[in-house]
Amino acid sequence: MANERLPLLPLILDDVPLGLRQALAQEGIPTAERRPGPPAGRFLLFDSRRGLGEPPAAGQIGIDVSRLRQGFREDPFDALVDEHSARSAWKIGGWTLAEEIARVDKRAVRRRLLEKLRERIEKAGGVWLRISAFPFPYRSAFGLRIDYDEYDPADFDATLGAIAGQEGATSHFVGGAAYERAPEALARLRGLDVGSHGYRHHTYRTAEENLANIGRGIEVLRAAGIEPSGFAAPHGRFHRRLLLALETLGISHSSEFGLIYDELPRFVAPGNLLQIPVHPVCLGLFTEAARREAERSSRPADALVDAAVDRAVDYFRETIRSRYHGGEPVLLYGHPTGRLGRHPRVVRAVFEAASGCGVLWKTTFSEMNGWWRGRARVRLTVTRDEGQYVVVANRTAPGYRLAIEYFRARHVAVIPLTGHVVRFSPSALAYQTRGEPPSVRPVRVDRPQGLRGRIRRLIDWERVTPIEEISGGGWRNWTKRTLRRFRGD
Repeated sequence: MANERLPLLPLILDDVPLGLRQALAQEGIPTAERRPGPPAGRFLLFDSRRGLGEPPAAGQIGIDVSRLRQGFREDPFDALVDEHSARSAWKIGGWTLAEEIARVDKRAVRRRLLEKLRERIEKAGGVWLRISAFPFPYRSAFGLRIDYDEYDPADFDATLGAIAGQEGATSHFVGGAAYERAPEALARLRGLDVGSHGYRHHTYRTAEENLANIGRGIEVLRAAGIEPSGFAAPHGRFHRRLLLALETLGISHSSEFGLIYDELPRFVAPGNLLQIPVHPVCLGLFTEAARREAERSSRPADALVDAAVDRAVDYFRETIRSRYHGGEPVLLYGHPTGRLGRHPRVVRAVFEAASGCGVLWKTTFSEMNGWWRGRARVRLTVTRDEGQYVVVANRTAPGYRLAIEYFRARHVAVIPLTGHVVRFSPSALAYQTRGEPPSVRPVRVDRPQGLRGRIRRLIDWERVTPIEEISGGGWRNWTKRTLRRFRGD
C-alpha cells in the first residue's frame, strides 16, 4: 500500500489552529508544514472549519482536527492561546489561598486535546512518540525562582544561607529600585542565574512604560557587574504591551503565571520569547491567609503563621513528588523578604524533597531556556520496518543528551537517542507509569467588579511609581497623577 511507505511521523500540518501547533511543539511530537511535492508524512492534519485547500496526497490519511473540539465547553484551540487572567483560589489544608493567574488551565486543555488526537492517530495505525521534555536520563526538572521585590538585609542573608550548595537550581529576579542602593547584596548574586524583575514593582499598561521600567532595572544590574538573563513580571502579569517591550529589549525568556502556569515551556507567538511557567502557589499566599484569619478571629497571628508555614512545607513536598512522578516540571517560586527569609526552613524542605527524587534535573531558568531552544530545533522522522520503529534525528542538542518517549496506553518507555538513528521494538522496552494529575487545582473566584474596581483597572492604578515619574502623556496617567495628588501620596 502507498501509505505504508510514508513516515508515521512527522504529522503534516495544513492550516491548523495556532493553539494546536503550540501544543504539539510543547509535547515534542514531530510535525512539519505541508509543502508542494511528495508528502513527508502519512498523517495530514487539517481543520474543516478553516477549509482544506488540497485533499490528502496519495497514501496520506487525513485527520480533521475540528472534531477534537467536541466535549469542550469552549474552543480548546482558542483556550490554549488565551491571554486573560482571573482571580483563582486553592483550598489547601484548611487555608484558602488566592492569586490572579491565567484564566485557562492550559496544561489540562493541552493534555486532554492531545489525548483525543493520539486516539485518532493510533486508531489509524500511527504512533505517538515524542522528544522528551527533559535531557536524558531525567524524568522531570526542578528549579526555584526567587523574586526580589523588596530588600531586607536579614531576610536576604537568610535566603542565600538556605540555598547554599543548591545555587545551581535557583534563578534570581531582582527589582532594581529595591536593590539599587544595596551594592553589597548585588555583589553576592554575581555568578548566579540572575534576571530582571523590572525597576518599579509594577507591570504597566503601555509598551513604552514597560520598556523604560524593564530597561532601567537591567541598567541597575549591569552597573553592579551582572549581565541579566531573562525576566519575570511583577505580580505575574502578562499582556501584549509587555511582550512588545521584552522583544524590543531582546529578552530570551520570561515567566508570568498570568499567561501560563504548571505547564511545559512554550514560545509566545509570533515572536521568539520563551515562557517558563512556574507553580503559582508561593509561601506568601499561606502567610497572607494566616494573617487574614488572625484579623477575622482575633487569634494570635504568630501562631497562625507558624501553622500555615507548616502546611506550606507539606504542600510543597507533595507538589514536588506528584509532579516528579507525573514527569512534569517542578518550578516553584517565592520571595525572600518576609517569607523565605523569615522562614528558611521552607527552602531547606523544598531542596530536601527535590533531592529525594532520583532522576530530577536541578536547573536554572537560563539553562532551561537553552535546553528548550535546542530541543525545538530537533526534527524526527519515524518509520516502521519489520516490526520495529526507526527514528531518525536531523540533529542533536549540543550540550544535552536527547531521549524519545514511546507511549503505549498509560505507559511510557524512555529511549536515549545516542546518535542520529535508533531502532526499537515495543515489546523489548521497559515501561513506567506516569502519575495522576494534581489533586489540588485552582477554582476561579472572580466577583463582579464595582465601579471603583473598573476605574482602578482602567487607569492602571498603582502607588509604586513616584508621582513625578509617572509619564506625562495620555489621559490615563493624567488621571492617575491627579488622584495620587488628591490622596496626598
